[in-house]
Amino acid sequence: MTAKQHSLGDRYAEVTVILVTVVALLVGWLYKSGVENASIPFSADGVSAQAPSGWLSVSPGGDELLRTRNINSRGFGATYVVRKIAIAEGVSASEMAGVVALEHANNLTAFRMLDQREVKVNGQTAFEISYVFVEANPDVTQTQIPSVVRGTDYVFLKGGHAIVVSFQSDEKNYNADLDRFHRFLQSLRF
Repeated sequence: MTAKQHSLGDRYAEVTVILVTVVALLVGWLYKSGVENASIPFSADGVSAQAPSGWLSVSPGGDELLRTRNINSRGFGATYVVRKIAIAEGVSASEMAGVVALEHANNLTAFRMLDQREVKVNGQTAFEISYVFVEANPDVTQTQIPSVVRGTDYVFLKGGHAIVVSFQSDEKNYNADLDRFHRFLQSLRF
């Protein structure tokens, strides 16, 4: 038996196929990242940010300026909420955070506070609240298991108002969704 010899052209063809495949995968990954990280400008009542593009935005009501949800997430879709609440003079961020936590305790099933602390965001002092709750589909005909949802709220004080920025996501996706939320938070201006 004789060994088959590869010509120089065969070797170039093999290398070319590998290079084209790597380049195509890289271009596809860059395109996917660009689509997933696309944002659109949001502005209302003196508050602006870069909201995720392609998410479901619900018409805000009451003190809500923005409510947007990633409908492509598994389980409870990542949700951003921006609220502007009028406050009395002399109210501290920690007191306002207590009010927000009390609202969550009254409105969310199995609400549990995980942590609360003062933090710096974009050079501004904020009060951070971390919590969990259970979200169940209210449709009793559905046989879905309830989702454990993690949330983080940031309470900022600005000119007689509290700006409350909330992030909630299914516990399984929380860490993966957190980076995008931090980019949203960095874009926030008021």
